[in-house]
Amino acid sequence: MDLRRRWPILDELCECAAGFPDVEIWAFGSMLRSERPRDLDILIIYSCREDVADIRKMGLWELSLPPVEIIAMTRGEESHYDFIKITNARRLIPA
Repeated sequence: MDLRRRWPILDELCECAAGFPDVEIWAFGSMLRSERPRDLDILIIYSCREDVADIRKMGLWELSLPPVEIIAMTRGEESHYDFIKITNARRLIPA
């Protein structure tokens, strides 16, 4: 399933995030299992907090339908919680 094609708002988010080389975008949650999720859960892994703030400012992600819900973690936080493995997240960028 090509998530970016199914929900163009994800493609837009990934295009915005592509300008930040230390950022990874991961999809998780109900969008991986359902064609009609209540929201689009996104994990942003970052090194610089300002990058996340800048990405959030680039779009009205939460106003899309379904809304985009963003969780941001450093690589250390993700590793500590093993979030990607536990949620079976799927990497969107970098490909």
